[in-house]
Amino acid sequence: MNILLDKETKTLMGFSLKEKEEYENQEISDEEHKKFIELQSNGYSLLWNKVKNQVESVKLNQFEFINENGKIEKNIEAEKQYNNDTLLKLKREKIQLKKDIADFEEFEEDTAYLKEQLKEKETEIKELEEQLKKL
Repeated sequence: MNILLDKETKTLMGFSLKEKEEYENQEISDEEHKKFIELQSNGYSLLWNKVKNQVESVKLNQFEFINENGKIEKNIEAEKQYNNDTLLKLKREKIQLKKDIADFEEFEEDTAYLKEQLKEKETEIKELEEQLKKL
């Protein structure tokens, strides 16, 4: 089994049973290959450590990716978009809860549970707005 590395950037391109001329080939055992595949199936990303000349595994956080130079970066724009979408959803839920509370109060129903949910939504909204300010 071979590890395929880009000849110029030394980034990990994949694995192959045969040597490929267009890549730098590093031979590994079948056991090593199985270990790498298992790591990938458990959510790890593989990258080539140029200093140690070996494959390493890393668990990327949400919005992180490995760039073309093998460095871990964070996609700030994707994170902002995701947080803005989540914020919009939470604000809609907050509005609906306020309407539900008003309806329950009109019919003299217990609103304690709804008010508790509203308080939780407001806390989530506040935390998300703070997180967006930091980005």
